[in-house]
Amino acid sequence: MLEIGDDEIQIMNRLIHAEKVQYLVEEISIPQPVLIDIIRQLFHYRFIKAVDSKNAQRLTINVDEILQTTFQLTAKGFQEVENYTSTKD
Repeated sequence: MLEIGDDEIQIMNRLIHAEKVQYLVEEISIPQPVLIDIIRQLFHYRFIKAVDSKNAQRLTINVDEILQTTFQLTAKGFQEVENYTSTKD
């Protein structure tokens, strides 16, 4: 099971709408290798999904091209963000 912390929440908050990983690297002050590892874990545990240019879900990702891959928050991810936010208040 993946433990959701502040870094994961920060990334998931940016993925409410589909975004490329490259934009996340530019926007968030997390080192690129760490951010990519978090993205891979969130994808593995289905907190986020990979989508193509037509917003159709992709079942697999090419790790070599992860910076150009677009991800979006899933319902499971959205629920986790809401739960995390409500416990912080």
